[in-house]
Amino acid sequence: LLESGKLVTGQVVVPVACDNLTSEILNEEMEKIEQADVLLIMTCAFGVQTVSSQLKRMVVPALDTLFIGKETAYGQFNEICTQCGTCIIGETGGICPVTNCHKGLVNGPCGGTNQGKCEIDNNKDCAWTLIYNRLTELGRLDSMRKLQGPRNFLGEPTPGKYQISKS
Repeated sequence: LLESGKLVTGQVVVPVACDNLTSEILNEEMEKIEQADVLLIMTCAFGVQTVSSQLKRMVVPALDTLFIGKETAYGQFNEICTQCGTCIIGETGGICPVTNCHKGLVNGPCGGTNQGKCEIDNNKDCAWTLIYNRLTELGRLDSMRKLQGPRNFLGEPTPGKYQISKS
């Protein structure tokens, strides 16, 4: 930015930009923030919205959220959750069939799996083979007998709001 002639008024690393600590750090950095016309934020969209909601400044994302994933090797990331709202990983040994199966099947493999590989991508392990092996390893193969209801593809009103009640 400096090489492009932009004035950088400050920088800060927030451990997690989507929790209450964000407010505290923004307050500590407010003098520098007030000198800025725009804040460039290197976080997911949730972090950008969290910061934006607390400031009267333009907040611009430096990143583009693709998915919730994990780093498997330096610079290589695998999607692990699509946030479908109908999570069944408690029944599938912690492996998500919605995310890991190209077809998003929730009641077992399609007819095209071949020697444990996906029919759409022969280099990819079939999600349901992985689930079968994992449940076998855990002694929980009986979990595969539970029939999952059809997924609701109609969508939900957005943004979603949820209230957790105290019992």
